[in-house]
Amino acid sequence: MEWLKFLDMVLVVFVVYIPLLIGKSRRSEESVFWASVISLILTVLVFFLIKTESVEFKEFGPISVIVASTFGFVTYGLYRLNFSWETKVYSPITWLALLPIIDNVIFRKYGLYYMSMLSQKLQLLDWNIQENVIIVALLCAFIYFLVFVRKNAFQAIAEGAVAFILSIIAGHIYLIHGLFNAILAQSAFSFWRMVFACHPHSK
Repeated sequence: MEWLKFLDMVLVVFVVYIPLLIGKSRRSEESVFWASVISLILTVLVFFLIKTESVEFKEFGPISVIVASTFGFVTYGLYRLNFSWETKVYSPITWLALLPIIDNVIFRKYGLYYMSMLSQKLQLLDWNIQENVIIVALLCAFIYFLVFVRKNAFQAIAEGAVAFILSIIAGHIYLIHGLFNAILAQSAFSFWRMVFACHPHSK
């Protein structure tokens, strides 16, 4: 019965991210922005139509944001050594505002809630991470792989890996510090995408 909830979650994830899957086919950062706007509208509908636990606005956790920012610096620094990416005037809005809200509502508030039966903690490097966080992170990685695979297979794998790392961090922060802090942490992580994209050798 619990796995039916997982299938339900997967269905919602694909419905919400279909605009992004279609939008990236044009290989344009601007199309990703407009696709994200549509996905955000679908996310708001999911937020109000699907009943999960209420949103708790826990106290701001600066340490969690600093940790996410540090991981983002290392992750996107390594990414930038191997790949460049296109940026538009819409890019900061996409990566620092729209996608953090979409990802955290769908993958954290909704996804982790429906995978709550997998609460056993597993060791991942030096962290003890819950099973549901890992499974949702794998799903997130797969979605972002699909979003970027039309452009470059190797870059799509890298984007999926980045999404996995980010989802592990944001999921862990969500369970401890709540939705608001998870959104801020993802924005802090993705901030470095914008910084490294400003490098003169970027597209």
